[in-house]
Amino acid sequence: MTSSARGGERVHDLKGEAGIQSFVATLELSWAQSQRVAAALAGAGEDARDELAQLAQVWARAEKGGVIPSRLVLSGHSGGSSLWGEERGFKNGVLSRDNIAQLAAALPRAAAGIEDLCVAACYNGGQTSVEAWRAIFPQVRTVWAYHGSAPGAASGSTAHLARWEKATRGEVNALQADAARGLRKGENLAVWSRRDGYQTATVSANLDELRTRYASGQRVFERSFSGAEAVRDAQRGPLREHYNTLQALLGRPEVSASERARLERARDQTLRVLFYGNVAEQFQRTHRTSLQRGFAALGWSAPDFSRLGRGEALSVIESFEAELSRRQPPPLEARRLLPLLTEGLRDLRRERVPENWL
Repeated sequence: MTSSARGGERVHDLKGEAGIQSFVATLELSWAQSQRVAAALAGAGEDARDELAQLAQVWARAEKGGVIPSRLVLSGHSGGSSLWGEERGFKNGVLSRDNIAQLAAALPRAAAGIEDLCVAACYNGGQTSVEAWRAIFPQVRTVWAYHGSAPGAASGSTAHLARWEKATRGEVNALQADAARGLRKGENLAVWSRRDGYQTATVSANLDELRTRYASGQRVFERSFSGAEAVRDAQRGPLREHYNTLQALLGRPEVSASERARLERARDQTLRVLFYGNVAEQFQRTHRTSLQRGFAALGWSAPDFSRLGRGEALSVIESFEAELSRRQPPPLEARRLLPLLTEGLRDLRRERVPENWL
């Protein structure tokens, strides 16, 4: 991360506390407010701190009486609660809504200065998601988001953003849900405005219908999760429809906190099954050395999981776990590898499979 200073630019290593503190000092805020900004940066993943710091540079002007843009566009890939960029891997950071909320809380004048918000990312337009974004920016007048998938950079996002830009010029208190009519994925638009509240471009199914769809889609998920049926198209097909149903349920405010927690886990796991090919590729690349050491500890050659289908990979993991349980004492490197295999590649837990692998 760089900042301008007398004599030129200064580079700050945001991976450590010292770099974060040297950066926040350049914002020229009070000590207490600087520490709140520092905490927000430290709470983000290392590879997302530069993006958050750039936002802090702009927003800090408002805290000192300056002017900042009143319209904000957040763009990227998303599963509904965070955003990340196009290139897969750890060098592409994941910026969560909570990260943005923490920075906004540290810089409240800036947050209050946002009047028009566009979240150009998939699955951020459910009613609960829109309410969460509104809570971050308390003076927002309009919100533009997508309750389904959003158009990508190569498939129409610029046309959508042009319409958003035109619709939010000046003192605007209303947006219409048909604002993207005729554009690709315009049917997925959801808007909120002070005058008209929350609207979607299409009529949503009721809660009972969504729960029925979810129950019937579980068989599709289970077959894909077990590897019995391969996912041939991550963007279309029965599993994608099941994922859409999960997202629609999570967008409904009537869903209880306990049910929401369960659905969020199901959403995260389903997304990773949809993009299992990407997951396996990144898993192999990230854990290559651990794989070689762990399998060698059992006297086996390590497989290349990026070349195995999900069913084949699960079979290998089952054999590895069974062989390890037979060894007394169990080899250290094999024991270290087991959680990566079971919690990561088998169970597809969010903690082991980050979103920027997808």
